[in-house]
Amino acid sequence: MFNEISDFSYLSKLMKRRSFSMVVNAYPCVDSFFVLSGFIVTYVLLRKLRTHGIFTPVQWVVFYLHRYIRLTAPYLVMLLVDGFLYRQMVEGTLQLDINRASSHEMCKEYWYTYILYVNNIVPWTPKHNTSCFGGSWFIANYFQFFIVTPIFVVLLNKKPMLGVMVTIGAVTSSCVLAASLTAYLNLGPTMLLGNAGNYLLLYRVPWIRVTAFLIGVLGGWFYWVFGDTMTDKMRTLNAWKKFVCAAPIWVGTVATQYAVVFGLYQDMLNAIEKGINPDPSERIVSEVDSVSYQLLSRVTWSLALTAQIYLCQCGLGGVINSFLSWSGWNVMSKLTYSVYMVHVGFLGVLMSQLKHPFYIGPDFEFVVFYFGVTAVSYLGATVLYVCVEQPVAFLEGLIFKRRS
Repeated sequence: MFNEISDFSYLSKLMKRRSFSMVVNAYPCVDSFFVLSGFIVTYVLLRKLRTHGIFTPVQWVVFYLHRYIRLTAPYLVMLLVDGFLYRQMVEGTLQLDINRASSHEMCKEYWYTYILYVNNIVPWTPKHNTSCFGGSWFIANYFQFFIVTPIFVVLLNKKPMLGVMVTIGAVTSSCVLAASLTAYLNLGPTMLLGNAGNYLLLYRVPWIRVTAFLIGVLGGWFYWVFGDTMTDKMRTLNAWKKFVCAAPIWVGTVATQYAVVFGLYQDMLNAIEKGINPDPSERIVSEVDSVSYQLLSRVTWSLALTAQIYLCQCGLGGVINSFLSWSGWNVMSKLTYSVYMVHVGFLGVLMSQLKHPFYIGPDFEFVVFYFGVTAVSYLGATVLYVCVEQPVAFLEGLIFKRRS
């Protein structure tokens, strides 16, 4: 979106704020979704294994087919809208009209990779420098992780020690691979402080992004085995002992997450001095910082988040758990998948319709812009949920209930 920004001087001022690191280095948020997904999928699968015992081949087919249908129905609609309809709405003079045309070409040529959920690795080097559907790499990663999850979960359930060793080995291998590629190919710690190779080799590919998901898998298994016991023990403690138990963990995990998000702040300032997009052969961040960040950032963030999940589940979350458990989130949570798919395309159409330069400021004006986009995205997501996602889920539920 940098091509559409008119006032780079104001953007530079924003990026010099330490607090703005939560925006420009918000990549750990994606790992949060992977952790939560791995945690929930593992817990639900373990519950099913306890109910049904060893799955038959038909039950495994139903297990995968259920997830494929639920993901693909709204996804397919948005592929059609994003790849073929949005381009008809482009009338502005900004760079996004070219991007929309490229997106259409990607959809025509590689539509099958999106339905098969391999679009994050096929084609390996996109010719059109864009994707058919913005953000689809995440959905492809999630489904690929979902496919391999039973391997780890069944192993953890049947052979716990071996399962833990295999899962930790996979996490370690992923982290080491990310660090090795960063050092060997002169990549940066993040996409903003790197080059195109960061997205192609580190950001979109499953063997790097699986770190967070597998930590979620371990967390879900651990909570399945020990969660009730931990919760019962915490209930016997008085308020003071609960505070003594929880406070150090909260402080440690929040400090870890702060380091992951804000640890590159000085490197960001150095990058601003050089220009955000220097010669690709020039390293923006030192090799030690880049390699260390790629090696540790995902695993430390994921472990900290998993620990915080335990704290909330065991009654040690305090006001944080009360806020996250607010019943009002239930409605919004049902729309999150649709919002994710709707908002990127909507932003593209909005930006391409502008008849004037786009400015990031002043702050109040941009806050209004942000909440306006959020509200319209939820409105579009509601339409997608009511017209596509929920009816398909209802029909799919009827079919599988009859089969069972």
